[in-house]
Amino acid sequence: MIHHLKLLALLGCMFCITAARAATEDRLLQLEADMLQYMETRERDKFFDITNRLKEGCKEAGNERLFYQAWGRQGVYEATQQYYESAHSIARQMKDYARQEGSIYGEYAAMHTEAMTLLQEDHYDDAQKAFLEAMDFRHHHFPNESAAEDLRELMKIAYYRNDIAMAKNYAKQMLAEPNLAPHHKGRVLTRLSIMAFEEDNAEEFNHVYNEMKLLKQTDNINTINLYTEVNYHIINGDYKQALMLVDRLAPDTCAECKAIIYHRLGDNEKAYQYMVLYKHISDSITHASHNSSLASLYLRMNNDHLRLEQERLINKNVHLRYRFYIAAATILIMLLLFFIYKRRKFIKMLKHRNTMLDYGRKGAERALKDINELSYYESKANLPLNMPVRVNKLCDHLANVTQDHCNKKVSTVFQTDLADDFEIATNAQALEKLLLHLLNSSSTYTVKGIILLKCAKSGDMVMFSVTDTSKVLDSTAQQRTSAVFAEQEDTTRDISMNFNICQSISRLLHGRIWHDTTYTDGTRFCFEIPQGSETARHATAGKPNHAS
Repeated sequence: MIHHLKLLALLGCMFCITAARAATEDRLLQLEADMLQYMETRERDKFFDITNRLKEGCKEAGNERLFYQAWGRQGVYEATQQYYESAHSIARQMKDYARQEGSIYGEYAAMHTEAMTLLQEDHYDDAQKAFLEAMDFRHHHFPNESAAEDLRELMKIAYYRNDIAMAKNYAKQMLAEPNLAPHHKGRVLTRLSIMAFEEDNAEEFNHVYNEMKLLKQTDNINTINLYTEVNYHIINGDYKQALMLVDRLAPDTCAECKAIIYHRLGDNEKAYQYMVLYKHISDSITHASHNSSLASLYLRMNNDHLRLEQERLINKNVHLRYRFYIAAATILIMLLLFFIYKRRKFIKMLKHRNTMLDYGRKGAERALKDINELSYYESKANLPLNMPVRVNKLCDHLANVTQDHCNKKVSTVFQTDLADDFEIATNAQALEKLLLHLLNSSSTYTVKGIILLKCAKSGDMVMFSVTDTSKVLDSTAQQRTSAVFAEQEDTTRDISMNFNICQSISRLLHGRIWHDTTYTDGTRFCFEIPQGSETARHATAGKPNHAS
């Protein structure tokens, strides 16, 4: 009996110790999550307060690596805020402290932080040398660990210098690293696909593309984005499929890809037009891109850190569960099972938070792409309006393109009161972009029914309308369609942004656009533009309606 009591007391003590350690780990994980969030902000005092508390907690818990990672992030934060002297000072302090404590990992973290600071200063030669030294140091002292963080930055430096051969060499080294994390492999495959496309190497591109598909199947890491899909069809000569997808890209990327496609098709006139458009768009968004570069950097850093955090949480949870298996007594087993349940619930909550943060990141990237297009059109005082456009031909083509993107239960129909040879004088590209925005919005939110594109004369104007069976705008949202940054659901916000872009285009075409609130069976947007008296010279009487 005494023996059993001693054993039970020993198990109880072990349980209490394990529970206390788990509570400490929970507190450190929460501090780490808070630190990663504040890295995206300019709240420097709060960021340093949290990281200092995290460092103290790591010292108490004996978590050496997290301690130096938190310290190193202080240096990276300072470098991204352009406090370069402070960043170098942090790296030196880390190195001195690590040598004093005999921490090999601490020395590596200090070397990596110094290299990151040099890179932020655009000192590429010094940064390259520092990353190579950090990589060799890690390989020597931690031969079973990946030095992907250093190789990734070396690959970027070589790519920025247009040294494609060296960039590929670093990429291959990265893929050969031991225990390479799946998300690091996804990043390097994406970079290899871009380099293969730029070199027009179809064999290498297809090999990398298949590796990316395999990564999705084995590790659920999806790195094949829309831009990669478009490049896949271009490099394999499927230009029709590429053109079906390209309009969903950002305006500047869309124009660049169309220039490449039409050049490969031998239509150099169109290729030149799209290259000119690409230059105009690129010039117009340069200022906005400069202002958002720091935010984009934070988003990329946060995405990497969140994935790393998720892997650490899973590993720590598995390790913690194994500790609990020492409990033999029934009451301790029940307590351990309860604790495991609580831990799983906590991890589920963190995963949910990661999902929401990723969702927010994608929403922010999507909003930046709409904003860039809006800024382009709003920056224009006028457009050339002397291009002859056959209205029926343009609308019929866009209706067919929209049909390819619709749900199977949706039909796209084009009706017209105009003659087939009826022309207007306007800006063809702007008119096409305006119609595509309205049609794409309808095809996105219409589940079944009909999307109807109509055009007709209205005095000296030509009126267009896009009608669908979706009901995504309630009466409140209808009243605020033109408010770009209103507090709205994602669907309404996207429609609102599209409407603002369409408003800017219609202004440049000397027309007007409105939401027809009298139509209650779905959603209808209308706009009208001048005919252009010099080129609109054909009557409409006696011509039958079109349908497609």
